[in-house]
Amino acid sequence: MDVTRRRPPAPILGLIGGLGGVALVTWLIDVVGDDVNELSLTVCYPLLVLAVSGLSGVWPGLATAVASAVAVNWFFIAPVHTLSVNDGRDWVSLGVLAATAVITGHLAAGFRRQRAEAEERQRDAELLAEMAEAALGGVGPGPPGPGVADAAARALGVEWCRIELGPADGAAGTPVAVLPSAEGFAVPLSGGGRPLGLLVVGPVRPDAEPRWATPGFAEAVAGLAAVAVERGRLLAGALEAESLRRSDELKTALLHGVSHEFRTPLTAIRTAADALATTPGAPEGNTELLAVLAEETARLDRLVANLLDLSRLEAGALVARMDWCAPAEIAAGAMDAAAPLLAGAEVILDVPDTLPLVRADPVLCERILVNLLHNAARHGRPPIRVTGEVRDGRTEIAVSDAGPGLSEEVAPVVLDPFTSAGPGGGTGVGLALARGLADAQGAALRAPAAGESRFVLSFPPARVPQVA
Repeated sequence: MDVTRRRPPAPILGLIGGLGGVALVTWLIDVVGDDVNELSLTVCYPLLVLAVSGLSGVWPGLATAVASAVAVNWFFIAPVHTLSVNDGRDWVSLGVLAATAVITGHLAAGFRRQRAEAEERQRDAELLAEMAEAALGGVGPGPPGPGVADAAARALGVEWCRIELGPADGAAGTPVAVLPSAEGFAVPLSGGGRPLGLLVVGPVRPDAEPRWATPGFAEAVAGLAAVAVERGRLLAGALEAESLRRSDELKTALLHGVSHEFRTPLTAIRTAADALATTPGAPEGNTELLAVLAEETARLDRLVANLLDLSRLEAGALVARMDWCAPAEIAAGAMDAAAPLLAGAEVILDVPDTLPLVRADPVLCERILVNLLHNAARHGRPPIRVTGEVRDGRTEIAVSDAGPGLSEEVAPVVLDPFTSAGPGGGTGVGLALARGLADAQGAALRAPAAGESRFVLSFPPARVPQVA
């Protein structure tokens, strides 16, 4: 894309042309003056002044006017071949020529300035359009390619441009701009109110227009480069999010399928173990082995059930059946259900019967507390405490133990899937499932900070309907 700008003649050329025009007009008047009144032909001089002023400006036009007045006075006004002016009308003619030069020069200068500004705006628009096409048309995920920097260099009229990106979070601070100069400079790139990096501009190309010197133009080019950078980052983020979504879908489907396939053989093993344990006349020593088999089968069955529920949660297939529940009854039921998992650990229950009713799914709440009690018994130290209170308008049931609490590494991610909460091992499914079950019914499970072991199941306030 190339636009050739038309520049007005230089003043020196206009002066030479004006003086030459005066000599030419004077010669023509002298040639035809025998047949026509010479003074009537002097009207050609104002036309010449008008043309020179319009093309070259005020000063060449004014010089042409003075030369015209001198020529008229010297060759055509009596007494000829002298510069004396005996008639006042001749002074009027000289004034008209001078006024014509000044007025026409000013008008022409304004027109030329407007035309130059219009051409500059058109050129700026064309260069920015080319830059926008490069910034938006061929940008893919990740940092912009060399085409954006090349388009910026062409737009600014420099030898090269380079885009230097900072950290994605802008942690390095705002880049510092370098004032424009012919040797090179830099313009900050920003998007969404945060710094992105720098547009580094190289030295000026000798055969190019110095668009970099136009106020605001370099910033406009840098803005388009920032759009390309931000667009690339957004595309990369979108592709990464889509990849993660598909990975999660595959993981959920695989988890659901494997867990479901485990249920049938586990049921058969458990049934066979129970049948062997009740068969009369079994050999001595088999009782202990069958008890171990039953216990491990039950543990594996709980794991499979948790995996199935976790996959249902992630797939959005688990629906909470909401009802009005008493926190004390939920806690007591959870303690009974968790008794086989606590290995005889002491549990202190302190959930008052006076706590307000909560709107929740009692089955899911019991599952949450059973998982929390099992986690405390496995990774903590007795006694285990189950307490209830109302804090900031929310009803809370807390499970804690006397252990050392979570480490600094585990505390921020303890509720994430497959994160083990302590040195005792584990799959990291129970706490993640507990959080998902709480979210499914509008409650919240709050994990302890580092060095603490208090998990809190918090219910939002709800207005209990009055019975008439």
